[in-house]
Amino acid sequence: MTLVVTRHDRTAPPVKNPLPADAGDVMIFQNYYQDGQERSIDPAFVPRDGRHNANTHYREVALFARMYHSGLYKRAAYTGIVSPKFWDKTRLAGSDFIRFIRANPGHDVYFVNPYPGNAYYTFNIWEHGELCHDGLILLASDLFDRAGIEFDPASMGRNSHSTLLYSNYWVGNERFWHGFMALNLRLLDTVERLPPSVRQRYFMQDPNYPDPVPLLPFIFERLFSTFLLMDPTIRGLPYPHSRHEILRAAERDNIEPPMVQAFMDLIDEIDRRGDYSGQNRRIFGAIYSLRRHLESRGF
Repeated sequence: MTLVVTRHDRTAPPVKNPLPADAGDVMIFQNYYQDGQERSIDPAFVPRDGRHNANTHYREVALFARMYHSGLYKRAAYTGIVSPKFWDKTRLAGSDFIRFIRANPGHDVYFVNPYPGNAYYTFNIWEHGELCHDGLILLASDLFDRAGIEFDPASMGRNSHSTLLYSNYWVGNERFWHGFMALNLRLLDTVERLPPSVRQRYFMQDPNYPDPVPLLPFIFERLFSTFLLMDPTIRGLPYPHSRHEILRAAERDNIEPPMVQAFMDLIDEIDRRGDYSGQNRRIFGAIYSLRRHLESRGF
């Protein structure tokens, strides 16, 4: 599928932060949006002051749009921008992430998923989205349809560890930026053109979510993993997690650790074979249903 990049956020502010003269092959920016956060920027990353950015209701995708339109993404062969919570979520030092990228040349994009345990109880990133936000798949499907993109989130394939990402912690080359931003900007422009009665549905807050965040960012959060399946010519490489690291990351809630422990070996074997038909596909459905049942019972 070929997408045409359209202009969004035409008033993107000029680059204000000083940049190192020796950017080299990898440059990762770290955004901060509150006073004091700049003091905890990873020393391997370049600080990016986001305290006065417009369109904050778009969250991370607005950062990527500004980076793209300003040409900032061209400052190195591989660039990306991460949140102030990169260490808190990944437990990975910026220098280690950059070392991983340099040690594995030849890919279009490198990424680290802070929530690898999600791969063991949902088939893909949209099924997980529906688990967390009822109606998200229908909302996303309508947006893709209105944008004229022939894609149905409800029938997307498997997101194993090779394509699964949350939190947009990725670093890509120019080829990846062009393709990924074409998808993002086309959907952003579609949102802006929606009738007000339709558009407001994307900015409603999920009453079951702890933070006051509209639904739209949860759609864009899932575009990375979606794009890797939409365009299999893009070469992506995930940062590898050990079994211990996956189980440790799963400790964020009460349900996930025992589910990951119970199904890890089974799902890893299915992913190794790449067989998602028949009985194996029903296994994912059963695990997903179990997770929903446990949540409904307050576990």
